[in-house]
Amino acid sequence: MVRAWARIAVLIGAVLLLGLLPASRETVAAMEQGDELAARLRYSAALEAFQAAAARCPGCPVPRLRQGAVYLQQARYEDALRAYLDAARLSGFDGGVLEGLARLYAARGSDQAAVSALESLLRRRPGRGDLWFQLGAAREGIGDAAGAREAYQDALRAGGFSLAAAERQRAHARLGALCLREGDEACAEMHWQSAVTGPDAALGGEAAHVAAALAMVESGSEPAFAWAKLGEALLGYGELAQARRALERALALAPAYADAHAYLGHVLSVLSEEEDAVAHLEEAIALAPGYALAYYFLGMHYVRVGWLVTGRSVLLEGHDAVPADPAICAAVADTHLRTEQIDYAAVERWLHAAVDRAPEEIRFHLLLAHFYVDHHLDPGLRGVAVATFALELDPDNVEALETLAWGHVLAGRPREALEPLLRARSLAPERAQVHYRLGAAYEALGEAQLAREAYQQAVDLDWGGALGARARDALAGVGGG
Repeated sequence: MVRAWARIAVLIGAVLLLGLLPASRETVAAMEQGDELAARLRYSAALEAFQAAAARCPGCPVPRLRQGAVYLQQARYEDALRAYLDAARLSGFDGGVLEGLARLYAARGSDQAAVSALESLLRRRPGRGDLWFQLGAAREGIGDAAGAREAYQDALRAGGFSLAAAERQRAHARLGALCLREGDEACAEMHWQSAVTGPDAALGGEAAHVAAALAMVESGSEPAFAWAKLGEALLGYGELAQARRALERALALAPAYADAHAYLGHVLSVLSEEEDAVAHLEEAIALAPGYALAYYFLGMHYVRVGWLVTGRSVLLEGHDAVPADPAICAAVADTHLRTEQIDYAAVERWLHAAVDRAPEEIRFHLLLAHFYVDHHLDPGLRGVAVATFALELDPDNVEALETLAWGHVLAGRPREALEPLLRARSLAPERAQVHYRLGAAYEALGEAQLAREAYQQAVDLDWGGALGARARDALAGVGGG
């Protein structure tokens, strides 16, 4: 998010600073201060600086554009629209206004309006690869696959400074998905392979799985296995329709393939095709009674649709069939947490079972730590102990750091919470909950000013959310000053 703001500042500021002229030195200083504050995610303070710049230069559109960009970062869409229209009143619907509106339309899901704004803008600035990338996403949003593919290709051709490495990586991934929808596996493999390298490590991993599966499909060896692996990889990326197609191809080649039935059943469950989902998942269990994932998918399907008892029963069957599987143990614990009267002893027992079966997997330790801390079950002892062990597995895990810190806060040891919270903040400055919990720690220590700053940061980062509302209440309780 910090890099995103810096990028907006460069793209808008370099061209539109001329809109400040004739501007006072104070106006420029206020703008620079606002940019610096926005880059640090201190959005409320940035808005104050931009408002001061606008007051000093009533005829300048750029401070309004900067305000709109900050409001957009906070998902304050009506405020952003007012800011952009205010800028348009001063300068007309020029490039800066159109770009801001295009981003706003896309964020609100108004993809047709975003397409219109971006197409108009690109007629003036055809070399902007980032705008072509945005146009590709907007055209996908209106179901124009061919137009989206063309826009992404134009984004890659434009390149240069205007297309960031992350956008280049995502453009290749989207082109890979679009090629696959058209049945062009060779084109898809080329683009997915290009998406493996880039700043987004998670996307790179997903792309590697898809590219490897496509290579197997292209090789023609073990076709059922290859199509099933492609379906699994596409499911991981979130391409449900194409995952379904690949898994159905696998089953057409090998109707008794338990893995393909299980993954297809899960895809259909996510797509809310419940009857067919259950049929495939039950078939997977019948074909491979010792296959833990099929029980997990079926049990969690019933949990998602509200059949809690049935879901737990299936999961327990899975545990009996595969007692060493940790995910099923954690899922059984989850069913107990979902009940109106929580059986805390049962939850603890099943979470410990998950940890015992996978002592090197941090996710199960984190589930147990959250259980103790979030439910105030001796968080200062058991919660802290489990979170501490999780940090031994991954010292930079933000979730473990803030869970450990919150256990200390709840136990009345706020000073011991500061170090892990400050580390968490440095690792994930965009995470509102870290700032909220840091504010609570400072408040408990009587550090009112630091508490106010942390709470305000939580408000800025979760303006319209539940955590933001809690931070506002806490901020009011700390008082002004």
